[in-house]
Amino acid sequence: MHELKTDRRPLHIQARQHLLTLIEEGVYQPGQQLPSESDLAAQLGISRPTLREALFNLEQEGVIVRKHGVGTFVAPAYDRRVEGGLERLESILALADRQGRSTQMLRLSVNRVPADERVAERLALEPEAPLTCVRRTIAVDGRPAVYLVDFVSTAVLPPESLDESFTGSVLDLLVRRSAVHVHEAVAEITALNADASLAEHLEVDLGQALLVLRETLFTEDLTPVEFSRNYFLPGLFDFHVLRR
Repeated sequence: MHELKTDRRPLHIQARQHLLTLIEEGVYQPGQQLPSESDLAAQLGISRPTLREALFNLEQEGVIVRKHGVGTFVAPAYDRRVEGGLERLESILALADRQGRSTQMLRLSVNRVPADERVAERLALEPEAPLTCVRRTIAVDGRPAVYLVDFVSTAVLPPESLDESFTGSVLDLLVRRSAVHVHEAVAEITALNADASLAEHLEVDLGQALLVLRETLFTEDLTPVEFSRNYFLPGLFDFHVLRR
């Protein structure tokens, strides 16, 4: 494809963007198999190694799924991903509800645990300080989509305060508590491959690419009150940041 070569960006970046555009425009539908690598490379006018790099990037982003010995497919849930802006302080449940998605909490676990050094530092606590640890999987439209792990001081949120009314969002629970005024959050996103535990919680293959959102919630006086690790399937969530 000669038009790729008029762009100053590397060819694999151009190829990724062109394929993503075709998928976004519906030329290739969710679940549909893409042409073979040789056919795609010929159509784009690039080498197969360059194409493989573009496909690898799309796979890491959750746009496509590559099945060894079978072929490459558009991710089945690509048209059902939940889009959210990280500039807006809201829970995953609220975000999904705002977009008309159904959610369900699976495998809830609430425990009292001592703070390890990393979590203690995030929450400005002493190591071994008692924490409430909340673990659960959230399904979106019936599909496990995110595994959430939250840590809150037991003085702020005792384990026994999470009763049958808890729907899955610690953020929503803290916002409802009159004694806690959540004002802002600091978040960072990285990528990793699912280990055995994450693969089990999210019902994916070992090594599946995931997005990890690490977030600390602060009150108006910048006191940290909650730290969470949130593991997302990239094909089901599309995050963006609005800069002003």
